[in-house]
Amino acid sequence: MQTIPLIFRCDASSEIGWGYFRRCFALAETAQQSTRFRVTFLSRSLPKNLNKKLSEIHANLQVLEENASLEQDLASLHSLFDLMSRKRIVVCVDQKDWTSECFESIKKDPRVLLLVFDHGFKREYCSDYMINPSLDAESIAYATSDGCETLLGPKFAMIRDEVYALRTHPTERMAENFQFLVTLGAGDRWGQALRVIEAVKKSPVKFETHFVVTSDWPHSEEAKKMIGNHPRIHFYEDPSFFPQLLARADLALTSAGNTTYELAYLGIPMMTLALTPDQMSLGESWQRQGFSEHLGSAENLSPELILERLHYWMERDQELEDRGVAAQKLVDGRGKFRVLEKILKKTQNNS
Repeated sequence: MQTIPLIFRCDASSEIGWGYFRRCFALAETAQQSTRFRVTFLSRSLPKNLNKKLSEIHANLQVLEENASLEQDLASLHSLFDLMSRKRIVVCVDQKDWTSECFESIKKDPRVLLLVFDHGFKREYCSDYMINPSLDAESIAYATSDGCETLLGPKFAMIRDEVYALRTHPTERMAENFQFLVTLGAGDRWGQALRVIEAVKKSPVKFETHFVVTSDWPHSEEAKKMIGNHPRIHFYEDPSFFPQLLARADLALTSAGNTTYELAYLGIPMMTLALTPDQMSLGESWQRQGFSEHLGSAENLSPELILERLHYWMERDQELEDRGVAAQKLVDGRGKFRVLEKILKKTQNNS
């Protein structure tokens, strides 16, 4: 059976975070496992650990020049089409700086079936599918082309395989102390996590804190100096066991991005921060639904606020458990399977 080229256009860096890449990767690994697709990523230079992830699923990587303009970006993508197929090509775009004209340019090629992730900006989606997994996605008015199907809400959240497996085969809880996980992601380029370290060190209450940062986080050395030999503060740089840390947490502090869906899927209660303006709406929507507490913009975060809210939730075990159970009902982890089923059906109908 002939495989279908599936091209992902996304980036990952300390400037924009790794969330766009991770949700594309979740879809890519499942597509690759199906043996129906041949996966290629077109990305600017990726962190070494993400390159390794692509190698593990045998996906191809085409590197885009770091300072490539939108015109050069599109030209690189079009050049890939001619190398791959004369029949059908599936393209998935997760780029916040792409304009309506970019999507139109791609769709002019009759071979292309186009999926686009929404980023909350005012632009027209000239595509076959538009995906927005946020909780309030169905209440938003979108400008879409004729024939574009909108895939809206948490049932289309992309959960990576290594996280997806933990709900079927839960990780064993080894510790008795309260487990607090801090994962603000690659987008924490200003070092907001340092304030959390300051807060935790002041706490008179004993609990375990796990700080997870990306391998390219610019504040790692300062964080290690602040932590020193503290017996209950643990620091990890892009650990391979990150999903297990997620699953074992009693409470997580996270940026209001893609990780919120993985925490909800695992039933882990959370506090969220907006590292960028576009994360504010997602953080607020999780709070409105009663699944998390949103602490607002990260730039207004203080050690005192962190400590106050952490101690507050540590005294409310049952409420934390109830929030986790409710969140699990919202995110079932099958978003990527639903999307791939739609792609396969459409490519078969048009073949």
